[in-house]
Amino acid sequence: MKAPEHFEVMDGYSCFRLSGHGSLPEAANKVIEAITFSRQEGVRRLLIDTTKWTGHDSPTTTERFQFAEAFTAAAGTALKLAMIVRPELMDPKKFEVTVARNRGLLGNVFDSEKQALDWLLDRGSQ
Repeated sequence: MKAPEHFEVMDGYSCFRLSGHGSLPEAANKVIEAITFSRQEGVRRLLIDTTKWTGHDSPTTTERFQFAEAFTAAAGTALKLAMIVRPELMDPKKFEVTVARNRGLLGNVFDSEKQALDWLLDRGSQ
């Protein structure tokens, strides 16, 4: 499998920066592709930045549930996943994080790259 566009190997983690304009399902498919590639390549930590993807409203609770399940299915339990979203799209209760963790994914969502990296790389910040 070829690396997705905007996928980079960094020091201690890999990064996928989603950019473009379209629907949430279209974005989710690109994220799943990056997660699947990471898992196949043995990546242990993945940062996904979705802040440059536009053209959609905030996900509904049902969509958050469905995306969390799909991301977990792609990642399995071998991948630690931090996702950055625009603040206006963030669920303050992080429902999707709970869904993913209940299914075995060590993942979290943030509206700041610094916080996401601190968590992903175990730098003590939550």
